[in-house]
Amino acid sequence: MKIAFDASDMCTGRADGTTRYTTELAKRLPLLAKDVQWDFYGPCPAPTTWIPGQARDDNTGWHATPFPFAWTQTRFAWELFQNKPDVLFMPIQQLPIFRPHRTKTVAVIHDLAFHAYKGQFRYKDWLLLHTFSAQVANEADAIIAVSEATKDDIKKYYGRTHNVHVVHHGIDHDKFRVFSKEEKEAGMQKLQEKYPALRQAQGKYILFVGQIQPRKNIVRLVEAFELLLANTTYLTPTSPSKGEETNAGHPSPYEGEGEGDEVMLVIAGGYGWNNEEIYKRIAMSPFRDRIIVTGAVPDALLPTLYANAEVFVLPSLQEGFGIPLIEAAACGVPLVSSNVSSMKEIVGEAGVLIDPQNSEALAHGIQEAMNNKELYAKKSVHMASKFSWDKAAQETLRILKGVTHI
Repeated sequence: MKIAFDASDMCTGRADGTTRYTTELAKRLPLLAKDVQWDFYGPCPAPTTWIPGQARDDNTGWHATPFPFAWTQTRFAWELFQNKPDVLFMPIQQLPIFRPHRTKTVAVIHDLAFHAYKGQFRYKDWLLLHTFSAQVANEADAIIAVSEATKDDIKKYYGRTHNVHVVHHGIDHDKFRVFSKEEKEAGMQKLQEKYPALRQAQGKYILFVGQIQPRKNIVRLVEAFELLLANTTYLTPTSPSKGEETNAGHPSPYEGEGEGDEVMLVIAGGYGWNNEEIYKRIAMSPFRDRIIVTGAVPDALLPTLYANAEVFVLPSLQEGFGIPLIEAAACGVPLVSSNVSSMKEIVGEAGVLIDPQNSEALAHGIQEAMNNKELYAKKSVHMASKFSWDKAAQETLRILKGVTHI
């Protein structure tokens, strides 16, 4: 069997969820099925992240096929006609319009948020997403949805229910794990060397990881952070008498330390799009000196960035899956996330779920997670243990092999 794998996302240099998904499956699938000839295609030389190991010599090949315009629909399509694979795997929600008639197709739909949030996408991106997602829904022999929420959206917007399989994203548990105190301290030192502003936090920060774009709801996160710092009901409640609890119903983790107001907000992620208002809102915050915007964090530093956080917050309006949730959870960090779409499905009872439209609810949720840090940290680790890239690759392989019988 010959399987063609569109690995073009690995040539973009992006650090988003789709790229991580593509990279992790590209590493694993050839090792799981050595009876398959795996042909990877991209408009660049094989990236360093593509390391199939022992599989490379016998059943795996990288086809560097550069082309200046519409690569998927032009050069890649031409390559498919030349090599005539049995199965085409598209880890993105797109198919080449022209492709060999006998080649079976499996495509992944990550997210259909552009239906509900048109105004939060650049028009060109919105139009392409609409066009190619509908094409996948109508033409793919099998579809992989990355969550039950996405599967429901495929039915809602396209009426497609047959051969739609849910395969959750995974996590590298060797990389994202609970670190020792010494490892966390060493990691924090490296983080502070790269991001000197973190020295102000003295190890206390609320963390967001994701692209800087409107759907991530960062403006409300900033508003919630301001409420935490400005309102003694939140971050710095009146110290209770010994043995008593705070007015939030739980002991404050900062109680007696006198450092509660030193907590920072760290916003880490790629530049994204339509984000001018987000950066303006951050700049206008009265607590601007307590907000650190790092840009995309190198992979080597990301695990300890999670591990040293007081709480991880993903208040998105919608997510197809939300990989940072399970990465943070695996590092033993309490979670606060939205009670909508896949986030509700993934987090469940492991974290604090909030209404993403309500900044005050978000502030309450962050406070609850910090006041019960040990409890939610344990829940996070247990939740993350259910997800792995190995499991995702195994389930994906089953679909790729099974599609030939459709």
